[in-house]
Amino acid sequence: MKTLIGLKSKLSIGIVFFVAVLSVLNSCTKASDPGLNEVFIQNSVFSPSTITVVANTTITWTNKDGMPHTVTSDSGNELDSGNIPTNGTWSHTFTVSGTYP
Repeated sequence: MKTLIGLKSKLSIGIVFFVAVLSVLNSCTKASDPGLNEVFIQNSVFSPSTITVVANTTITWTNKDGMPHTVTSDSGNELDSGNIPTNGTWSHTFTVSGTYP
């Protein structure tokens, strides 16, 4: 009986440890994944069309179209890339929380 209880305790501790390690690895992967901070312009559409980030996050737009495009906010915020050429990129760090349509 003691062996069975000891085995269950070790198994429970092992499962908790395994879940904790997976949680840490998963959070580290998300934080360092550069794909989360990229927007592509292709067929005159932003992909993803919306993105949510915390303050002090840098987003990079890449133009995959055959013509120049811009990233410009129409809400009065100072967000204007100028022309981004084909295969060009433009980055902006959002230091203030808000919505930038």
